[in-house]
Amino acid sequence: MRKTLLATVLAFLAVAPAMSGEVVVYCPRTVQVVVRELAKSYEQKSGNTVTFEFATAGAIEKHVAEGAEGDVVLATNAGLAALARQGKVDGASIRDLGSMGLGVAVRRGTPKPDIHDVDAFKASMLAARSIMYANPSQGGQSGLHVARMFAKLGIDKQIEPKLQLRDREPDGLQEVAAGSIEIALGQIGEILANNDVVLVGPLPTDIQSIVTFSAAVQAASKNKQAAEDLIRELTTFAAKAQFKARGFTVS
Repeated sequence: MRKTLLATVLAFLAVAPAMSGEVVVYCPRTVQVVVRELAKSYEQKSGNTVTFEFATAGAIEKHVAEGAEGDVVLATNAGLAALARQGKVDGASIRDLGSMGLGVAVRRGTPKPDIHDVDAFKASMLAARSIMYANPSQGGQSGLHVARMFAKLGIDKQIEPKLQLRDREPDGLQEVAAGSIEIALGQIGEILANNDVVLVGPLPTDIQSIVTFSAAVQAASKNKQAAEDLIRELTTFAAKAQFKARGFTVS
């Protein structure tokens, strides 16, 4: 009788998910749409609950560097490399999710500005009525790059009166869709996620910024196996297809 009971218990343990727990994930807004969907699949398979903390990649990197506790950190590849050097994430656990560049968007049905090269892009920005991009003070990669780019092009002072900075790109894109802002510059994935705006195209190659987003297990995680399992879910072939459908380049 005891042998039968023991065999039954062992059989149950072999197929049952690990004891459920909470997996805390720091996630940039740029990848949240894809990651949240993939996390649902992970929750169903594991029995664990995924709790997200959303912010810009820069804010996440700063937060974790200052000692924020969690299990999985999603950020830029460069940011995670820096956190690994500080001992904040496990460098060996870093896995790339996908790369994304910046693009130009306008309201659906309106004329598209010419951005086929740097000179055309400059002329279109100078002629625009209003331009939106993510507020660099929030630490987002797109906003930081665009601000530096305008300065490098030497038109930052000229376009300053027409700039419309927003803490969240999706909010600004809604204003473009409504017609209150003419042009938006931002992550291509964010643009494609709004059906009421159209992607004019990526920034010209010479002024483009390609950012790779990656995942890593936080060094202080109390649930490292669950964290590793979640990252595995985010990097499957099916997951890569979802990232690609949202405008990411995956390898």
